[in-house]
Order: sequence, then C-alpha cells, then structure tokens
Amino acid sequence: MKHRRHGLLLAITALALSVSATACSGGSSGQSAEASSASSSAAAAKVVTHVMETNPVDPHTILRSGAPGTGPIPTGAGPDGKVTAQPFDGVPKVGAVFFSVGGAVSAHYCTGSVVHSASGNLIVTAGHCVYDKLFAGWQNHVVFVPGYHDDIAPYGLWAATEAYVDAGWVNKQDADSDIAFLKVRKVGGGTQTLESITGADTFTTWPGYENAVSVAAYPLTASKPVGCASKTKKASDTQLELDCSGLPDGASGSPFIASGDRLVGVLGGYEKGGNTPDTSYSIYFTDKIAKIYRATAGS
Repeated sequence: MKHRRHGLLLAITALALSVSATACSGGSSGQSAEASSASSSAAAAKVVTHVMETNPVDPHTILRSGAPGTGPIPTGAGPDGKVTAQPFDGVPKVGAVFFSVGGAVSAHYCTGSVVHSASGNLIVTAGHCVYDKLFAGWQNHVVFVPGYHDDIAPYGLWAATEAYVDAGWVNKQDADSDIAFLKVRKVGGGTQTLESITGADTFTTWPGYENAVSVAAYPLTASKPVGCASKTKKASDTQLELDCSGLPDGASGSPFIASGDRLVGVLGGYEKGGNTPDTSYSIYFTDKIAKIYRATAGS
C-alpha cells in the first residue's frame, strides 16, 4: 500500500533516530470456476518458515496492565450512508503489532489478530508487516498486544517467535501473497495460550468474494483502534476490495471478520492494502494461502 507504507517509513525512520540517540546513543464456501482458475498456481506455493527469536529475551515496556475495552466493533455507518471507521476501546482477538527496538517495546506500526490453531498461539497479519526488502528484509523484533488501548495491555504482551510467509512474497513481493502467520509466546511466561484468553477467528478458504465483515485497525500513533462494518466485493480473482474510510497507516494486517468468527481477509495485497485510507484490499484465500496456514499446524 503506497499511501500507508509512507507512514510506516516515517515510523521506522523516527524509531531509528530514537535508538541512535539513546545508544550513541456471507459468500458461498464452495469453490467457483473463477476460484478454480485462481488456484492454478497453488501447487507451486512454497512456504518460508523464519525464526524470529534465536535468543529469546523479554522486552521492556511502558505499557501497563488494565481493564480490557468493552463493546463491539463499531459499524461506522453515517447518516449519509458512508462508512467511516470510528474509534473504540478494542476487542480481545485484535491487537496492535509493535516494534521492539533496543529491547524495549516502542511504537505500533501494523495490526494483527488471533487465528485458530492447534497450539492456540498463532496470529495473522500482512506479509509486508513482517518482511519487506525496503526495510532490510525481516522485522525480527515484533510484539503483539491484543486488545491494546490507551497504553494498556489488558491481555499481556506476546513476542513473535516464528513467521510463516509464502516465498512469492519474500522473493518478489507478490501482491497475491501478502500475508504472514506468526507463532507467539507470552512475555513473562505462563501456561495459558493466547487463544484461550482472547478467543480467535477461523481461517476460511474460498470464503466467496462478497461477505459482510467487521474490521478493526490500529492507525499509527493512535491510542485506540478504529472499526467499521462493510461488505467485501471482488477486485480480481485473487483480491478482495472493501470500502470504509478512515483506515490509514497502521491498518495493514487488520482482519476482515465475517459472521461466525470467520477470517475471510487480511488488509494488504494490492498496493500493500491500497493507495488511500478509503478503499482497502485483501488477498483472496485460495488453496495457496491455505497452504501457508496449514504449515503452521501445531504452531
């Protein structure tokens, strides 16, 4: 997403300067003919598994424990019928994705959500939030804060330990492979899984191009998430389109949640999510994308 990546570039630049200063301081689930065509390259998909923590160390943070937000994701519907994302206090299974710089949790730059898995410790976000050649490749120091709001981490901090990404994204930034699944661990330890605490959405292959969905996102520097309800439509055989204004920098990785807690999209894909904060995109969950998810089995 050209528009939103500009914001991420500014965030990374600001963090780099800071570190330097301190160190030197509804659709059918059936497979359509179009879906069959879109899956023709699925067999060639290759999953890259990347270890993000070679020496696990808990990061420091100024975030504090506190009460979780209450209430559902806003509809964002205005009197004129235009859908605009509205601030709210967050939901447990959606969270902010933070950098951990110099051993300290710093700014959030993307959004992630909990997806059902065998281990209960799996989140999903956009591929470009985890790997981008423009920013030295892998972002290894990533911390997920579910339900984040107002500098509060109501469900604790979860450090990413492994990433599962399609080789098409790693090798050539393929817009139809812009997704990443991350295995996480609880900072500070504990026996509960992330999913047992927050709940999770179910990854849904071939969800259909048209689904009524709710979206929650964390704009850069915002202390609260924003949310809206809209309907996806077909942008291409391999891309979904969503109209909801107010999803700017930081919205990358936001889940498209359909009825029944089904994950039917992740904000990213075409132009890394879109050129403006008014219209967003997601890759369509074909067999190729399902292969990445299945590679996380037991993660």
